[in-house]
Amino acid sequence: MAAQFVLTDGGEITVSREAAARLLSAGSGDAALLYLYILSRGGHYEPVDAAGAIHRSVDQVENAMDVLERVGLVAARTSPVPAPKLRPADERPQYTREDVERFAATDKVFQGLVPEVQGALGSVLSSEGLHALLNIYDNLKLEPAAILMLVNWCVARVEERYGPGHRPSMRAVEKEAYIWEREGAVTVEAAEDYIKRQSQLRAGERAFAAAVGLAGRSLSATEKRYIDAWLDMDFAADAVAAAYDRTVIKTGRLTWRYMDSILRSWHAKGIHTAREAAEKDAPPARKEPPRRQGSACEEVTAGEYEQMRATLRMLKGEDGK
Repeated sequence: MAAQFVLTDGGEITVSREAAARLLSAGSGDAALLYLYILSRGGHYEPVDAAGAIHRSVDQVENAMDVLERVGLVAARTSPVPAPKLRPADERPQYTREDVERFAATDKVFQGLVPEVQGALGSVLSSEGLHALLNIYDNLKLEPAAILMLVNWCVARVEERYGPGHRPSMRAVEKEAYIWEREGAVTVEAAEDYIKRQSQLRAGERAFAAAVGLAGRSLSATEKRYIDAWLDMDFAADAVAAAYDRTVIKTGRLTWRYMDSILRSWHAKGIHTAREAAEKDAPPARKEPPRRQGSACEEVTAGEYEQMRATLRMLKGEDGK
């Protein structure tokens, strides 16, 4: 006969049939425990606290979180700042060849813009390239001087990444133009401000990347979103380095989600430098093991030892022998 059990505390944590099915399909006991932990805390998740609550290591908790994300039971936390949704370039007006020819023949500004862009890119624009340029000029409404700033900005970024002589395609320039348009960088003044902000952002990204040992390579999209979020929170590079140090000591490796939880906790406490972290959120000091005391035998003198031997002989009736 099957045993029946009753919950002793009377509390309730509801798990939907769909969630239960996903947990079962995942086949991970750690993921199930972590899901219950998250439910019991109203959706709050903090790796170290979770590890203690479900009696698992931080690494096991992180792996369990990956399982929950994969089966869709928690919102992905690998993107602290959602990736911007851009209008795809193929939503541009469907310019015909006649449209391009008409602009080239009648619009003096567009006429002058074409050779300038070709000079910056080092090649003659194809039919597709002319369509892209017309979209930036006529549809996105970037000022001609702002368009030239855009093209040169794209050239500089490609050369920085791939070396001198490399050039972006006009299609890539067009995609970047959608970002500029969304950011309002359609005039010369706005474009100058945007480039300045981006330069400062990239300098900050390089400093933060160096702080976590990633200097010398390009950041992935997810890594960039984490770092950009920390820059938005106004962290100093030394604070990021301190958080990285704590992450590696605790988990044995760079765990972006864990490191992000440290920095977000510091941000909530008004901590943004390594010095503030050391003063306001220092890790508990490690207790030194008690020093080993010398044994009683190590403290017995030679005279005391002879006296003990004499006493022992007396007790055994050997006195005088």
